[in-house]
Amino acid sequence: MVANHPNSLIDPVLVGSVVERRLLFLAKEPIFRVPIVGRLARWAGAIPIYRRVDGADMAQNDATFAAVYEALERGEAICLFPEGISHDEPEIQPLKTGAARMALGAEAQQDWLLGVRILPVGLTYRSKARFQSSVAIEIGEPLRAAAWRESFRADPTEAARDLTEAIRAGMERVTLNLENWQDLPLLRLAAQLLPAGSGHEVQRLRSFAEIGRRVEAQDPRALARLRERLATFAARLDAGGLDVRHLEAGYSPRAVLLFLFTNLLATLIGLPLALLGSLAYLLPWALVHGTVRLRGTSTDLTSTVKILASFVYFPAFHLLWTVLSWQTWGAAWGSLVLFGLPIAGIYARHFLRRRRKAWREARVFLSFPFQLRRLRLLTREAQGLRTELLALAERIPASPRENPGLDTEN
Repeated sequence: MVANHPNSLIDPVLVGSVVERRLLFLAKEPIFRVPIVGRLARWAGAIPIYRRVDGADMAQNDATFAAVYEALERGEAICLFPEGISHDEPEIQPLKTGAARMALGAEAQQDWLLGVRILPVGLTYRSKARFQSSVAIEIGEPLRAAAWRESFRADPTEAARDLTEAIRAGMERVTLNLENWQDLPLLRLAAQLLPAGSGHEVQRLRSFAEIGRRVEAQDPRALARLRERLATFAARLDAGGLDVRHLEAGYSPRAVLLFLFTNLLATLIGLPLALLGSLAYLLPWALVHGTVRLRGTSTDLTSTVKILASFVYFPAFHLLWTVLSWQTWGAAWGSLVLFGLPIAGIYARHFLRRRRKAWREARVFLSFPFQLRRLRLLTREAQGLRTELLALAERIPASPRENPGLDTEN
């Protein structure tokens, strides 16, 4: 398996969680020297890979390749991240040829009878630095390493390059792979304007991005105008605290009053438990975020640092409150804190997230009478943008891509 690498140590955890069989991961050698993380990597059977950027002797990778060959011969599954780095870029970074050389080398040792297949995996995070953010994991069509047999016999280096390009194409099919992050909110806005259709949100966004690339190739001025219109429309929505669904929702006074009443009641009932959970875990939460700020962590490492810090701070404070309660009020209260406080903390997170969302909706509802003219103008503008987007999609034909190593047999 080969996957893009936008979120450091979180990526292998997620890939491993969706695959039913055991995976052996390739990991950069410095990870094995990190306390706890290195021990976990060895326990999971990870294979170290040595990089020049880490000052390693590249000859040590001979043992890495031998270990991979042996694992593939045993029928094991290998997972690696061929970009070689975790990063914050919106598009796939240049791929190393290691995955291709390992697959071809293993096949060549077994006279091309091993049946090695390379499976592209795409990871797309909604907001990778946020706790409980959603992530889409998409698995593409496998590539048969044996399809490069004749090329390998003629020139192993060129065959590895060709297979690496095929791997890149496969990864592009399961990732957004944008030119810049500024395009993402505009793509999401376009997705909201057009009919829902079928497929996951990420697949739809990727389709829109592909249409945008074709439009730019054939009529760059048209794409520039569309980008400007979408950006202006987005700014007008933000000014009113609105999004596209508000333009088409027919909120009745009765529905608004019911929404406000039920959320007020939920707030009054749930507030005491939410306050308890929030206050109990406020200090460890602050320490986790303080650790991230002190380290000056880039976005691709933020989640990893948060999780590792949470494993230290949250259990420590939970144990502290349990011991203090036990010594102050006795065993009954200590046991209640031991088992009940985590429930209060989880509920507090859920409560605060729901109440923030409800408050944003309430502000929109209450502002409707004062935004009628804005709503009418935005509704007409949304209809015009929808028409233009559909016309562009129909006018620009698709450009099919072929891959000689694509495995269409299951």
